[in-house]
Amino acid sequence: MFKKMQIIILGALGVLVTAIVIGLLIHGDKNNNDISISAEGGSNIFEEVSNLEALELGVIDGETLRKDNGLEGSVAEEGGETATSNVSVSISLRSIQDDIKIKLSNSSTEKLIANVPFTVSVKGKDKTLTYTDTDMDGIIYIPFVEAGDYTVFLSNITCKDVNYSADKSQTITVSDSIEYAKVDILDEIKTEAQINVEEEDTKVQDVDETTPMDEIGDYEETPVEESYDEDISEEAEDLLAQIEEDVAAEEASRAAARGASSGTITTPVNPAPAPSVPGYAEAHSGTKVIDVSKHNGAIDWGAVKNSGISHAIIRCGYRGSSSGALVIDPLYAVNMAAAQGAGVNVGVYFFSQAVNEVEAVEEASMVLELIKGYSLQMPVYLDVEKSRGRGDAISVEQRTAVCYAFLNTIRNAGYTAGIYSNKLWFEGMINTAAFLDYKIWLAQYVDIPTYTATRYDMWQYTCKGSVPGIAGNVDMNVIK
Repeated sequence: MFKKMQIIILGALGVLVTAIVIGLLIHGDKNNNDISISAEGGSNIFEEVSNLEALELGVIDGETLRKDNGLEGSVAEEGGETATSNVSVSISLRSIQDDIKIKLSNSSTEKLIANVPFTVSVKGKDKTLTYTDTDMDGIIYIPFVEAGDYTVFLSNITCKDVNYSADKSQTITVSDSIEYAKVDILDEIKTEAQINVEEEDTKVQDVDETTPMDEIGDYEETPVEESYDEDISEEAEDLLAQIEEDVAAEEASRAAARGASSGTITTPVNPAPAPSVPGYAEAHSGTKVIDVSKHNGAIDWGAVKNSGISHAIIRCGYRGSSSGALVIDPLYAVNMAAAQGAGVNVGVYFFSQAVNEVEAVEEASMVLELIKGYSLQMPVYLDVEKSRGRGDAISVEQRTAVCYAFLNTIRNAGYTAGIYSNKLWFEGMINTAAFLDYKIWLAQYVDIPTYTATRYDMWQYTCKGSVPGIAGNVDMNVIK
């Protein structure tokens, strides 16, 4: 019995061993078939490990691995690899006086390349210096450069998976004398969407800065309290009645202006009667002119023309008070086209914040760029006045040189040039006598101007004028 049990157990073990051996053989054949299939497909797991190790060791590069596997081009991989592309950089140079401005543009789009920390080498006669575009705006400016020839080279750089390189260097001659001529400035003109407007457009407009307080007299408007003590004298009552009458007249005038701006009034609005001041009528006689900017909002130029205003000075732009950026007035093109379309004679003005002659030539160059294609019947004016910005800090001598550089550049381009400022600045902040060959536009908000330092050709007598087609106040001027 015992022997019989042994025979049965040994038989079962034999069957089990046989089954295991057969299973192993079948599994081995399957693995061999899988490897063979994988090899026929182009690579197997051992080859993949080998490639990865080679990539790790630097024997092959990622681009080679992509090409070997049929992945041509710059396609991002699932593993986080990013594509690379190549950009050809164009180097352009300009110099006005003892300086070099380097502009780095995309050769295909011709636009400045921003957000890349470019480095250039500038080779002169005796030495080579390197400069970096620290603010990454595509422009590197180098002041205080000695006269001579300089060659600029761009260092190749890869930034955000883009390879930037220049095909060739550029050479420029720097002079220590200034030529008052237009330079290429188009790609440096910014819109207000590209700047902080509150920091850059800071011309002082809320306070009368045109006249010393002891000369203003009764011109300043005094706010009237709506509530008052009922126990007042007859003289006070008469005064209040007169004030109310004046306010009603003003409201009627504004209503007429609103009607004109909507096209319902086409006849000129009668001006307010002149104050009984000796010489007032003579001082205010002449062609009436308005000057406008974005601050005047949308203008109905047809209504302006129908009201009797036939001349306007339109702001084309300004230099930023903080950064010094060159900024176009957002309503400049609209105002120019609409004013000329309505038959209004136009000129332009630019609000300066230049601190040296080089910047003044840049400002004039911007104006010359913006007035291309327009026919001007009035001068191009430089607006120089208080801003609480960079332009306030320079000396009288520097400011005079700035004005001269701007005006000369405009004149050399064939336009009539002029300078605008107020009595205080013309008398104390500018050597106005140096500009008698140019048009002088005086601002002084009084009944009769007291400015006598030089002649003036146009007088801005108020910033609180009212003209049909313009909502709110507008600057009023008279050509002498």
